[in-house]
Amino acid sequence: MKRVEHEEAERSPGSGAGRIPASARQMQIMEAIERHGFASVARVASDLNVSEMTVRRDLVILEEKGLLTRTHGGALAIGAGASAREVFDAEEPVFEQRRRLHAADKELIAAAAARLIGPRETIGLDVGSSVLALAEHVAARADLRVLTNNLRAAIRLSTGRSPVYTLGGQVRDPELSVVGAGAVAQLKDYFLDRVFIGVSGLIESGLYDYSIEDTEVKRVFIERAEHVVVLCDASKFDHRSLARVCGLEAIDVLVTNAAPPPHLAEALAAADVEVVVAGPA
Repeated sequence: MKRVEHEEAERSPGSGAGRIPASARQMQIMEAIERHGFASVARVASDLNVSEMTVRRDLVILEEKGLLTRTHGGALAIGAGASAREVFDAEEPVFEQRRRLHAADKELIAAAAARLIGPRETIGLDVGSSVLALAEHVAARADLRVLTNNLRAAIRLSTGRSPVYTLGGQVRDPELSVVGAGAVAQLKDYFLDRVFIGVSGLIESGLYDYSIEDTEVKRVFIERAEHVVVLCDASKFDHRSLARVCGLEAIDVLVTNAAPPPHLAEALAAADVEVVVAGPA
């Protein structure tokens, strides 16, 4: 169906202010993106005193005109960053929404990751929906020791046969992760055979996550493990977010559900990362 553009406008709630024509709104959105390289839906809606739905419609129109690239939670300037193919995710989606998204792929990734764990290993489980799926796969094992800051995973594993240890610290909602100086300090006292890390994005320069606090714990998990395994479904390739976790050289294995695109495959190979593409067992 052909889109019919018109001068849609909204009145500022309770202010009696005049209406803002769509063309004027879209011009202000583009000015914000030109200044900062990125604009979030929530911030634009607040600045212009319009609904987030109106802003999203404006972004669709501007993207169709080739003026920007829409991302989760906002829009990115064309060609911004190190590579125009990279997408910046500004806002962390609700956990249950993330858990349902690409659930079948995450299940394959979790099953493949579980097969990497040897007998009597001490493992670390980071946060994230793919890592929670992995917890389901190892819950029946009786020969492991599990250390985690993932309260969802800890609750699931507490009904199993292997001992589970949680870090102490502040609980971050909605991830239900344990973070903070106490968690970081405690984790530095342990050694892990293998750690499983969840990420929000992977680009040539490394791994990314939404949360600064979660990222601090991820880095110590990586530092204290002999083998670092990253669980990342293919939808996160060429995505980055607020916090850089580490470079690709810090990880040993990437478990995913599809072969990375050539530019990422080259970067992973250069960093000596083994790529495991999960499939049916």
